[in-house]
Amino acid sequence: MAFEDGKKLKIFTGNANPALAKEICDYLGLPLGEAFVGRFNNGEVQIMIDESVR
Repeated sequence: MAFEDGKKLKIFTGNANPALAKEICDYLGLPLGEAFVGRFNNGEVQIMIDESVR
């Protein structure tokens, strides 16, 4: 999906509801963005985007 200015939409998910994010991507005909979601030892959430978002 591209907008009039040529920019593309990227959708990423956290760990709350990845199934919903996949459903939305399927509906829009977009791939789900590549990302790693984990936790640090202190319990904080760690997110690493594995593709260019520029």
